[in-house]
Formats: sequence, C-alpha cells, structure tokens
Amino acid sequence: MSEENMSDENDVIVGYLVQREDEDGDVTFWDPRNEWQEDPNEGKFYESEDEANADAKKLQEGDSATITVELVFEDDEDPEEDAEDEKA
Repeated sequence: MSEENMSDENDVIVGYLVQREDEDGDVTFWDPRNEWQEDPNEGKFYESEDEANADAKKLQEGDSATITVELVFEDDEDPEEDAEDEKA
C-alpha cells in the first residue's frame, strides 16, 4: 500500500521533499546548497511535484541509494490547542 493510500482523505498536500534512503536505512533530505541533510526541515521544500520528481531523477543517476519524492501534508493541529495543553 502506498503512503498516499495510507493518509487520511482529508489531508491536504502542501508540498514535497526529496528523500534519500541508503542501504543502512539512513534517511536524508535534499537541499541544493547543503546537499543531503538529516533534518527534513532543512531539506528543500518543493511546491511543484514535477520539479521535485525532476530533481529526484537527476539525483538518482549514479546513486545506489533509493531516492524518492515524499509528500508534505498540511499541519491540521490548532496552535491554540497546543498552548492550552502546555498550560495544563
């Protein structure tokens, strides 16, 4: 089952990340200025799936690791709820 099918139908896709998983299972995220980063927040955020796929295809050439485009979903948590939880 693909990750798209596992997500809730109400989830909103806001962008994409290019992810690399090596043979040891280590996952990193692509950033053109700093190359592969462990923190997904430091990876390049793509608004276009076509652009993310094009970069992933270029990066896959000559790389034995698995490079994929991962979906980024809208954060549906209410920031006010988080603030109330912290007070409790």
